[in-house]
Amino acid sequence: MAGIHPFDLQARVELGIRNLTALLDTSRPGQMYFLINWRTRPPRADHCLWDCGDGSGRHIDALTLARIMVKKGSPESQRSKEEEAIERWMFQLLGEDGLSWLPNEPWAEPWGTNVLLVDWHRGERAAEISWAQRGTLLALVSRYRATGESLYLRHAKRMVDALLAVAMRHPDGLFYPEGYYRPGGWRYQQPHLHPGIEEYNAAVAIASVRLYEASGYEPALNLAKGLIDFALRHATGYTPDGAFRPPQGDLEGHFHTRTNFILSVLKLGLVLKQGDYIDWARQYYEHAKTYGTDFGWFPEGLFLRHGEVCCFTDMIEMALLLAKHVSPHYYADAERFGRNQLLESQFLSLERLQQAVERIAENDEPPPWDGRFSRYAGVTESQFGGFASRSTLNDAFHLDAPALMQCCNAAGVRALYDLWRYALDETFSEGALQVTVHLRFSVESPSVRVVSYEPREGRIDIHTRRPCRVLVRLPAGVEQARVKPTERPVYELQAQNGYISMTLQEHETVSVHYPLPERIAHYEVGTSERPLRCTGYWRGETLMRVEPAGLYYPLYQRSSDLEPAQPALPAGNPIESL
Repeated sequence: MAGIHPFDLQARVELGIRNLTALLDTSRPGQMYFLINWRTRPPRADHCLWDCGDGSGRHIDALTLARIMVKKGSPESQRSKEEEAIERWMFQLLGEDGLSWLPNEPWAEPWGTNVLLVDWHRGERAAEISWAQRGTLLALVSRYRATGESLYLRHAKRMVDALLAVAMRHPDGLFYPEGYYRPGGWRYQQPHLHPGIEEYNAAVAIASVRLYEASGYEPALNLAKGLIDFALRHATGYTPDGAFRPPQGDLEGHFHTRTNFILSVLKLGLVLKQGDYIDWARQYYEHAKTYGTDFGWFPEGLFLRHGEVCCFTDMIEMALLLAKHVSPHYYADAERFGRNQLLESQFLSLERLQQAVERIAENDEPPPWDGRFSRYAGVTESQFGGFASRSTLNDAFHLDAPALMQCCNAAGVRALYDLWRYALDETFSEGALQVTVHLRFSVESPSVRVVSYEPREGRIDIHTRRPCRVLVRLPAGVEQARVKPTERPVYELQAQNGYISMTLQEHETVSVHYPLPERIAHYEVGTSERPLRCTGYWRGETLMRVEPAGLYYPLYQRSSDLEPAQPALPAGNPIESL
C-alpha cells in the first residue's frame, strides 16, 4: 500500500491533494487535463470543456477542504503554486457578468449541441449553464467558509445574480431553456428542449443553497428554490409512484444528475424546514440505493456495470444529511458507502496501478485534434492518490468505460473530508460537552481522540481531554458493547437506537469492544442481458473480500490483521461541507 494505512483518512487526503495538482498543462498555467485514456500506450491525457468551471471549481473546492483536514504540521496544509494557478484559471473564466464562460478553443466547444442548443454555430462564445457554474460556485463557497475573504463572497454573489438575470421566469419557478447561455440571450425560450434538461440545468442549486447557508444571501436561496420547484414539476426522469423513469429516447439515465438533484432538494428542504421537499428526497434516495450496492457502488448511468465516484459522494452526502437531520440510522449507510467503495476506489499503490494499466487491452484510437491538446508524459504517475472514477464491483477498471474523469478525483477527496468531518459530533448543553461517534474511523479533535481497530476487531479506544458524555454508534444489528476503562472495572452497555452512552472524566481512556458480525451477500448489477455478479464477504460494516477477483486492479482484498490508524489534530479549523 506504499506505506499508506488503508483506513487513515488524513493520509489518504494528503495523497489526494498531490493528485489534484499533478496533471496540469505547463503551457497553460492552471489548466488541468480532465480526461485520461487508459487504453493508449502510454496512457494519454486530453483537454475538454470540463477543464473549465466544472473541473477547476471542483478541484479548488476539494483542495480547500483537504488542506483543513490533513494532520497538523503537514506540508500539504499550505496552498501550493499549482493550486494558486488552478484558482487563477478558474477566475480567468469568469466574465464581467459573473458567469463562468468557455474559452474560444477547439477542445472547449459545447457538448451535446444537437440536443442542448438551438441554432448553434461553431465559434460562438458560450457559458455551460449547469456543471461549470455549479463547480465554480462550490469552490467559491468553500473558499469563503475557510478564509472569510470577501473576494470569494463577492464573486459568488455576482454569479448568483448573473444566473438569476438569465433565468426564464415561469409560474412554476425558474428554468434555463438551453444547456448553454450565449451572448445576446437564449435562442430558445420554452421548457422541454430536451427531456431531462430542467433537472440537468438545476445542477447549481446545491451550491446556491450552501451559499445562502454560509452568507445569508437571499438571492442564492431564491435561485435554488426557483430551479428546484420548476424541475420538480417538469423533470421527466421521475415517475409518480416514486421511481426513476428508465432511459428512453433522448432521456438519459445519468445517475449523478439524478443524485445531485435529489441532494439539492434534500438540502433545500432542510434549510427551509419544509417537509415535502425532505420526504420527496428521502423517497428517491431510497430508490437510488436499489441501483447500487449496500457497500457504496453506484452506476454512472442507470443499469450500467461501471460506477462513478461523483455518484458515491452524492450518496454519502445524502446519507449524512439524512442521518444528521432525519434519522441517525442513515449513518450506517454513510459508513458502509465510505469505508468500502469510496476508499477502495483510491489508488494507494502506483505499482499496482501501473500493472493494471498494462493489462488493459490497448486500442489505436487517435488523439483528438491530432494530439495538439494532449499529453502522454507522466500520466499514470499523476494518478497515484487519485480515484478509479469508473470502477465496477470487484475492479478499479471495466472495459465498458475505461477512461478516467478528473471530476471524480475531486469528488473523492470531498467525500474523504465529509467522512472525517462528520465522524464526530460535538455539542454543548448547559455547559456540558457531548461527543458522539457516528462513524467509526480514527479521528481526533481538541476534546477527544478516537482510535478504531476495525476491521481487525470490534474495538474503539477513546481518550478524553475534558469531561464529557460520549456516545458511540455500534455496527448495524449490534446491541451490546463491553467498556474497559484503564482505572475502573469493566462494564457492559446496551445500545439505545444503535448508540451506547457513557460519562467520562478528563484525561480518561476507555476501550469499547463489540462484535463484528460476519455475513455473505450476493450482488448483481447491469441488465439481464449484460449482468455483472459477485459475492461479498463482510465483517461488521467492512466488506473484506469479493469473489470473483477483478482482472485488472482487483478490489476488496483486505487484510484482517491491521494495526489501527493513528489520527492527529487537523491543520485547520473544520468547516461545514454539506
